[in-house]
Amino acid sequence: MVYKLMAEYKKEGTLAYKPKKVGRPSQRINRNFEVKVVSLRKETDYGSQKLHFVLKREGFGVSQRQIQKVLDENKLTEPCEKRRGQRKYVRYQWPISNYMWHCDWSQYKDKWFLSYIDDRSRKIMASGEFSNATEENAIFLLYQAILTNEVCPYVMLSDKGTQFYNSKRNKKGVLTPSIFEQELTALGIEFWTSRRNHPQTNGKMEKWFDTMKKRKQKHPDETLQEFVKWYNKERIHHALEYKTPEETYRENL
Repeated sequence: MVYKLMAEYKKEGTLAYKPKKVGRPSQRINRNFEVKVVSLRKETDYGSQKLHFVLKREGFGVSQRQIQKVLDENKLTEPCEKRRGQRKYVRYQWPISNYMWHCDWSQYKDKWFLSYIDDRSRKIMASGEFSNATEENAIFLLYQAILTNEVCPYVMLSDKGTQFYNSKRNKKGVLTPSIFEQELTALGIEFWTSRRNHPQTNGKMEKWFDTMKKRKQKHPDETLQEFVKWYNKERIHHALEYKTPEETYRENL
């Protein structure tokens, strides 16, 4: 060890004894590749994991860590709050398309948005933009989804919003079905509702609306139907093994 230290001193002088950074030296990333990552990120809103999959499919051998570095250096990543340890997630989904659809309303700026989404594939069966969140609009879009896709789900899942569910009892203490529920019964569709204050049950809808709002902020001129078309036919999902909702929907009919 002494001879080794002496040899290093003769070679580098006092610099040989200064602390050195742990790990491999940082690699310089090709500028053209960096521009491609930034462009793809702005176009798709994908994270480093999805970007790595897409770029690997195109023949690029750059690691996910390097792609994440590009996003960080270009300030394209959002801050993430520290979590208390590892969270375990369980994914629930029906094995075939059209067994269950989810539906929900969400407000963005001065408009109300309603969507019907297939549980298995996450395909948007129909989505609409309205001035008010009403029961009539929910029924109108339901029939649009059925006629456009030429199929009915076996089960419809929603929250206990007044546009879907009647929580008021009559004078005899009996809950009467809402107009929306009566329409589902006439179509032969079972109606399920999530527990109160438990949005995870309808989590696929929550995630969809979050994606929609972020997309609208970055692409304000894009229409809702243009976004739905992109989401169904072009946007890959980690939960779908990096396939699009349309691909997964067709595979599981």
